[in-house]
Amino acid sequence: MLTESIIDSEWGNREPIQALKDYGVGIDTHSKFIAVCVLVKEGYNVIKYERDFPTSWKALKEARNWVVDVIRTKSVPTVLNIEPLHYSIESTGTYHLPVLKAFGGTPSVVNPLLASPSRRKTDKLDAKLLAYQNMTGLWPESFVISDKIQELRIIMRQRQFHQQMATSIANRINNYILRFGHTLGSIDSVTSIKSRALIEDMCDGHFIPSDYICPDGFPDEVKSVIKSMYADYDTHKEKAHEYTKQALKLAKAINWEIGKGRTISGKKLFAHFLTIPGIGEITTLIWLSQIVTPTRFKTAKQVAAYCGCDPYLKVSAGKVTAQTRRKGNQEIHYALVKCASALIQKHNEPLGQWGYGIYRRNLKGGWKKACSAVARRLAVAMFYVHKLGVDFSY
Repeated sequence: MLTESIIDSEWGNREPIQALKDYGVGIDTHSKFIAVCVLVKEGYNVIKYERDFPTSWKALKEARNWVVDVIRTKSVPTVLNIEPLHYSIESTGTYHLPVLKAFGGTPSVVNPLLASPSRRKTDKLDAKLLAYQNMTGLWPESFVISDKIQELRIIMRQRQFHQQMATSIANRINNYILRFGHTLGSIDSVTSIKSRALIEDMCDGHFIPSDYICPDGFPDEVKSVIKSMYADYDTHKEKAHEYTKQALKLAKAINWEIGKGRTISGKKLFAHFLTIPGIGEITTLIWLSQIVTPTRFKTAKQVAAYCGCDPYLKVSAGKVTAQTRRKGNQEIHYALVKCASALIQKHNEPLGQWGYGIYRRNLKGGWKKACSAVARRLAVAMFYVHKLGVDFSY
């Protein structure tokens, strides 16, 4: 085990960085096969074993059994504690997920850009490098998502798809009516009750006088196109609403982990989250589906960084040379910024008033700075409400 750092007046700080493990396993994944590399100790040497396996479920289970057999039979001295099996694997969209399910254990899922920084790239070289990194303990263990959370994520992803499609259709409708001189979209959304009624009346051949409507109306073919687009819009909105209800039902039925040996029902957790200013059911769903449990993070700063609400500083010779904002989890970041924007616009809550003050003090980029600052505080608030299982309090 790693011990705490010791300060030595003569030699400086003595701090262990990483513990050398008894074995290392690296897996490079593709759509049709996986390249597996196992490194084991043989006295003072480290021996390499490599094999490729297809991506069928049977072959993936065979790959795991082969890895365990190599570690047990080829290690000198024999490795006594193989389980839980640890290994490093590249994050490749969703191709690595079946491997995680088949291998189990405690994986370290690594960004390919970090795992293979060399110019020369082959599957075997990638697997070998991952195995070496696993043996040296370079990458921390990754959080593995359960099937229930995967189900929730898929439902939320489908909801997001239909919501985006509905927004895209609304934008196209506005684009099309502008081509014929109608500027209704400048004062209200084309999907609002009033604007939509006016546009649909025009499509039915009725002219409604208005300052934002051109007397020429629409050509006949365009009328049918716009009416069909409104029908598609309604379909996607209805689908998004259905998926929202499914996600809410599923999330409230789960007992969420909030600490070691501590769980809370989804209904109670939702009630706690909704006490946070600006936070609604959709943001709570996004938070739970992506964060899952606060035990993944040691501090609120780590959560803020994960949500893309923490600045990344480049320091050279003790001076900050560049400051950019990490992207983080874009779904949570977008949801938090949207909530922050609404709070600042109303500024009837202390958080909104604080953000509004930032906006007024910064003439250049003030709104963006204010939204980022309030979003970060919302992330911290959600973390502590989630971790403690209590209502929000300033």
